[in-house]
Amino acid sequence: MATKVAQVMVLHALTPLHPGSGQSTGIVDLPVQREVHTQFPMVAASGVKGSLRDLAETRASAGEVGWTRDVVETVFGPETANASEGAGALSVTDLRILAFPVRSLQAVFVWVTCPLVLRRLQRDLNLAGKACPDLAVAGPSDEEVVIAGEYRPPLLLEERALQVRKPDKASLAAMDLVAELAPADLRDDLRSKLAIVSDQVFTYFVRHCTQVSARIALNERKTTTGDGGNLWYEETLPPETILYGLLVCSAPRIQRDGWKRGRSAGAVAECVAGLFAERPYIQIGGNETVGQGWCRVNLMRAGDMA
Repeated sequence: MATKVAQVMVLHALTPLHPGSGQSTGIVDLPVQREVHTQFPMVAASGVKGSLRDLAETRASAGEVGWTRDVVETVFGPETANASEGAGALSVTDLRILAFPVRSLQAVFVWVTCPLVLRRLQRDLNLAGKACPDLAVAGPSDEEVVIAGEYRPPLLLEERALQVRKPDKASLAAMDLVAELAPADLRDDLRSKLAIVSDQVFTYFVRHCTQVSARIALNERKTTTGDGGNLWYEETLPPETILYGLLVCSAPRIQRDGWKRGRSAGAVAECVAGLFAERPYIQIGGNETVGQGWCRVNLMRAGDMA
């Protein structure tokens, strides 16, 4: 019997997503979280797990089958005051960028990814015990784009004009895998609109083509507050952004009346998957009250890790 079972969680942003970093950078007062070494956008595991727990607690409060307070604490861990009882059965990784939407003159927008993202995806899937093809894609030059759809060259992405190159076997396998991981109704679009660009060009897009909005705080008369702090700039990941991470389930570590230690890691994985069986949506990040952070979830059983 497996002691750890992994699932791949893929998120498709339906509204702007603000996983705030809490540190201002330049003119942007509230930037998104980024990896320090690549500057790729990310969502910290702590925020992801908190959103999952909040969703589970909502289901438990509503009396949904399979979720009680005992189950929530078994899966996610006890409240802070009782943390010494043990850890929860669910471990969560950071969410990584998989495909980023970039506007295009020919196709409204296309999703871009790069060889580095694909190599990391392969490593993560191998860690999770999921078989996948070799994603060692030959990277295009900084002036090229690899895309399966029919587009008249050059393909205009933002202000860049890139020469179109047809995908080889490895690139097609990578595109098919990304499409397989995404929600079902996105798969055909991804196969024709997923573009592989160089690592350098991808880094440029995810650093400089996010959404930056000016926001203003108003007083009760609907005018500016006048205290010097009423205007700020906030960065978000645009709708259509696709991210992924791993959910790793182990056998329960703590004893609860509603969920005994004898349950398997697979039973915990089924319980977590049940969160999205009928309503595959979750809110992640800040600004929920202004509609941000709503994502569609595709959860896929990967394999046994141990």
